Amino acid sequence: MRAFAVAFVAALAVVAATAPAGGATNECRGIQQCIRVPGPWVVVPPHGHADYLLACPSGRGVVGGLDAQATSRDVRVSFDGRLGSPVQPGQTTTRYAFFRAVSISRSTQAFQPLLGCIPVQGGGGRSTVSARVVPVGQPLEYRSRIVVVGPGDVKFARVSCLATETLVGGWHAVAFRTKQPPRLAHAGLVQASHQLLGRTVVVTASSTDALSPDAHAIVQGGAVCAP
Repeated sequence: MRAFAVAFVAALAVVAATAPAGGATNECRGIQQCIRVPGPWVVVPPHGHADYLLACPSGRGVVGGLDAQATSRDVRVSFDGRLGSPVQPGQTTTRYAFFRAVSISRSTQAFQPLLGCIPVQGGGGRSTVSARVVPVGQPLEYRSRIVVVGPGDVKFARVSCLATETLVGGWHAVAFRTKQPPRLAHAGLVQASHQLLGRTVVVTASSTDALSPDAHAIVQGGAVCAP
């Protein structure tokens, strides 16, 4: 599943497993007025991938910078950008960023997405790229919902596209809302899955009784919608 007709993929810096959260990250570098938005630690399966949607606060502003931290250099992180010229905040980015992580590690890892938001009105423009034949369609829209997971929980959530949109994909991600990297052993205590039904993504999240409340586990479910 590709988020846009042509994805703009920018490599993001990742740090070693020993790097603390809130360290020397670069999401606000070169931005005079910048709102730093740290995301949770998102689980990446062995030799697998994970997606996560992170937004600027309260819909105010657009993404002006991005970075990420990880528990291993074997985790590689990128984000999807919009078509258009010039490449810039409000054109390439909007009020949120859809992060994609791929791990080449043999063990479970995690990454923390980071945004540097510019406090301006609006969410950015649409694609202006055209061709001699037909311009591409409008960029896809991302919608998500968070489920808080405690010990022994079984929870469900639904994320839907608008009536004028078509559901083209979905995702789920297990994450932990902690400042420091989580104990990766906790990742195996939370299970999640999703199904696509009509214009809706149905997410199922569950955990064992061994999960600590201090783990602050969440599951994000999301829908990818075509206007």
